[in-house]
Amino acid sequence: MSAEPSRGTSVRVACQCGRHLKLPWSYAGKVARCPSCKHPIRLVSGGEADHDTTATVRLVIIRGPQHVGEHIFPAGRRPIGIGKQPGSALLLPGTRVSRQHCVLVPTQAGWRIEDRNSTNGLFVNRRRVTAHELKVGDRVQIGEYELFYGTTDGASRPAVATAQAAAGDTDALEDGTYRVADDLNDLEALTTGERVAVTSMTDPAASAGQHAEADSPPSGDGPMCPCCKKRLNASARVCVSCGINVRTGRSILTAEETNLDETYAAVESVIGWLSWIFWMGVYPIASEAFGTRKPYAIRGIAIVTILTSFWFLYYEWTESPKMRSAKNMMLWAGDAEPSPELLVVMYSFTNYGNSAAFEARFDQISEEKPEMSEEEVVLAAHESLPVEDRCLGEYQPHQLVTHAFLHGGILHLVGNLIFLMVFGSRVNALIGNALTVVLYPLLAVGAAVFHMASVSSEAPSPMLGASGAIMGLAGMYLVLFPIHKVHMAAWIRWGMLTGFHLSLWMWAMRGFWVVLCYIALDVFYTAMGIEDGTAHWAHLGGFIVGAAIALVMLVTKLVNARGGDIISALLGRHAWAIVGAPNRGAGVLQRLP
Repeated sequence: MSAEPSRGTSVRVACQCGRHLKLPWSYAGKVARCPSCKHPIRLVSGGEADHDTTATVRLVIIRGPQHVGEHIFPAGRRPIGIGKQPGSALLLPGTRVSRQHCVLVPTQAGWRIEDRNSTNGLFVNRRRVTAHELKVGDRVQIGEYELFYGTTDGASRPAVATAQAAAGDTDALEDGTYRVADDLNDLEALTTGERVAVTSMTDPAASAGQHAEADSPPSGDGPMCPCCKKRLNASARVCVSCGINVRTGRSILTAEETNLDETYAAVESVIGWLSWIFWMGVYPIASEAFGTRKPYAIRGIAIVTILTSFWFLYYEWTESPKMRSAKNMMLWAGDAEPSPELLVVMYSFTNYGNSAAFEARFDQISEEKPEMSEEEVVLAAHESLPVEDRCLGEYQPHQLVTHAFLHGGILHLVGNLIFLMVFGSRVNALIGNALTVVLYPLLAVGAAVFHMASVSSEAPSPMLGASGAIMGLAGMYLVLFPIHKVHMAAWIRWGMLTGFHLSLWMWAMRGFWVVLCYIALDVFYTAMGIEDGTAHWAHLGGFIVGAAIALVMLVTKLVNARGGDIISALLGRHAWAIVGAPNRGAGVLQRLP
């Protein structure tokens, strides 16, 4: 049990607005509000205090189910327990937070954070740790909470990309993201005798009231919101009711509450063994694009795609005669006469046709008509077979959709599923499951039509794979979520001279850069006429159709991308006439689940 703090001593802290306060040690573990900006601050301590001191560092909650934007000041000379157990010095309620999750330990250099065998682990800068000496700029993940570690002199500023941080503690940046306003004056200019409102962290009613106060739209003699026309406080930069920057009219960027630390840890583990099979690769691994629905449609599409792909691959791997009918699930395009060389290859190296019947007919025709050339015999033998026994399929309308649920190998399938889950699930979460179920086949059809047009003068050949439809989802993603971040992973497993060292990089970049980089490859290959066995025109067709559908949905106001769409990002407040005002219907913050 920690010692009771001395009531005659205090801790000097600096609010994010620049106001300096002396907090009595009796305030430890409670929420205080700055008398100037009403911003919540919290003093935490392990207990002992026999003299006045100054808090030189802070932890800012930049993501979590509660208390987002709150500044926490650790002080004292004893360890500070963190967890959801009542009585913890730093109480963080959450389903993924352990009762005694971790502890802050004071050191000569500052603070060290140590894991207490928590169930879900402690992460610093997206790497799991058991102990870590905290440095300015570190990001600490504790369950659902993400905290930024910085000094109280304004030297570092955490980036905030959630709508919850708009309750008065953010400055809008030009790119639509936000950062905590942390400009502080000299610590020696501390004021004394300030009176601040204090509520207990363990009082749910008080906590609810705290957030209700933060979410209420301010009124005063400051700027007028260009959307709702309410007069705001003089220092306001954000209208919370509308969720916009009052100067630019751009909306707050609402990000998905994903546990990126666990994602990074899982990806690092998987790539560790996968790199022994595939020595290099570049793939998206997660997206911060926000939606309110569970992506059940995309998950269902992924399951169906896996099952049908393995069904198809089983026939191919076992050289089953059933492949002769299954081949017509692929898209067969091309109107030119097949060459004899192509027919021989198809009968010899695939089980699409009845090779035994072809060889028998070849021998029979050769004996009956010795005057025919070998090429003529090949063509005649092929034409004499029943349609179902031929190695080439025929176009049928259902192939416009069915080709998207088949794949030519495990790597082909896995690569497409990664893109489907990263981009498709986020689009699904925004537009809903019913629309996703309707649109996915349309994207597959769009990709198929473009491919058929590109090979119309060639011999019939099969096309399969979901990449065309998935690039359609990527086109929708580009329109709906261009500035939301996509997290990427790239790796190289070096050769024997380096001991097969693995180089792994993981980083985040804007979604429009990711999508444009991938589509630029298709543009390059088609422009240069490079044949690599990939249906690049199907990718381009799906992308064009997806982008067009998303634009129509925005203009008709069928979907509300909360100002994160490409039109709003480019035009700011001028986009409202096209896609609607950001506060149409319920307020932005009130719509958050």
